[in-house]
Amino acid sequence: MDSGRVLLALKEREKWRDRRERLRNRLRSVQARKRYLQRELDALRGRAAHLEEVLAGQMAERAPAEHAYVAYDHVRR
Repeated sequence: MDSGRVLLALKEREKWRDRRERLRNRLRSVQARKRYLQRELDALRGRAAHLEEVLAGQMAERAPAEHAYVAYDHVRR
């Protein structure tokens, strides 16, 4: 075999190993970011559900009871 070809093959092999390692690192980074964003999304969904419950409770308190306006009507007349 020609020594030039052997050196070229070794360089190519090293280049691909480096590229593969960079891709693995990037994949790990993207997966970590995905996990972080998933936790944030879950927390926001929980907060939104809590706020919806609070809003529903407030809306239920504001709903007029039966005959709630009778006293108002009486005073106004």
